[in-house]
Amino acid sequence: MKKLFYFIIILIFGACSVSTSEDETNSGTAEGSASSPVELTVGTAKSGTVSRSGYSYYKFTTTSGAGSYKLAISSLSISDSWNNSASVYTHIFSNSGYTSSSRFDSETCLTDCIMYFDYDSLDNNTTYYLQTYGYGAVSYSLTVSKGGSEGSKDDPVVLTVGTAHSGTIDNLNYYGDSYYKFTTSAADNYTLTMTNSDELGCYLYSNASFTTYINYCIDGANISRTFTGLSANTNYYLNIDGMSSTVKTTTYDITVAPD
Repeated sequence: MKKLFYFIIILIFGACSVSTSEDETNSGTAEGSASSPVELTVGTAKSGTVSRSGYSYYKFTTTSGAGSYKLAISSLSISDSWNNSASVYTHIFSNSGYTSSSRFDSETCLTDCIMYFDYDSLDNNTTYYLQTYGYGAVSYSLTVSKGGSEGSKDDPVVLTVGTAHSGTIDNLNYYGDSYYKFTTSAADNYTLTMTNSDELGCYLYSNASFTTYINYCIDGANISRTFTGLSANTNYYLNIDGMSSTVKTTTYDITVAPD
């Protein structure tokens, strides 16, 4: 009888211990799921939460054109953290499976912040997926908005030869990228001119995947670069990239014209 009494006591204390651990792990509230993420509207703030040591799931569709997008996390509050650096960890994915092979960036916020996702350019009218992880029970406001860079590798901005285009770029140590394409009319040398007051760089490619590199610009302000021997009636592709040591949006006019 005494053995049975001690066995019952052990069961009771064991159950209490498990219950307490689950409460600690699951404090706060998770939102959405991988199969049913919460939808964010570009340009509109959305209040949300993520549980301690848990995940919340979101998605958004790029409706403001191809280019860079940023996530502002504000009103950030973290409680019951199991980590000394109380924070929220965010991943961005390119498909709804939330698999690591499709994740192209992740960043951490300790306080209110803006995440640029390494300035990766997103395609237009495409759905992307966010996953947040809580180092504590987290509440926040999320706002996805268009960044400064324009175009993407799959959806570059089309330049009309001989006509200036007003462009912008998120400019920071090679992480900001704007993408363009132009079509030559005749076989000739073509000159790229830009009115950038901040330092930028450029690369010219002969294929739409931006992998066959054929020329470049010397990094600097007010770029002027002649590309020699371009073929007639051919598409060429330009990648403008950032050089600034601080985060800034740089504006410029960009023109490609035959010599």
